[in-house]
Amino acid sequence: MSETYITIQESAELTGKSIQTIRRAIKAKKLTYKRKKTPQGFHYMISRESVIEVYKLRIPKTERKQGSVKKTGKEVTQEFATIDDLKKIQADLEAVLKENDKAKESFMRFMKTFQEKFIVMENQLKLLEEPSKKKWYHFWK
Repeated sequence: MSETYITIQESAELTGKSIQTIRRAIKAKKLTYKRKKTPQGFHYMISRESVIEVYKLRIPKTERKQGSVKKTGKEVTQEFATIDDLKKIQADLEAVLKENDKAKESFMRFMKTFQEKFIVMENQLKLLEEPSKKKWYHFWK
């Protein structure tokens, strides 16, 4: 019988335990696992059978079989988009694009105003005189 391996997240969901608890069981070597090296550390794949054995889980036989397909009597119907639906979506997209254009224009006006104010402040700084480098006792000159 070949062992099936599941991730830590899947084993935590299967047992109802936290991920940290599963990691502790791995560290204590209670679970059989395979580990794969990744740039971030190790990626653990845990044997499903060992999880069931260690945590004494009762799994129905139908769930144990791999690849089993459940059949339902319901018929699946596909919904196709009609032309009216597509026109509505197109109208919604056009409205969003118009709002985006308005927001872009508003932002550009704001940026232009900001740039103009910045230039004015730069010019005012240039116009300010530098303090004279006279010595304090040359106040009469």
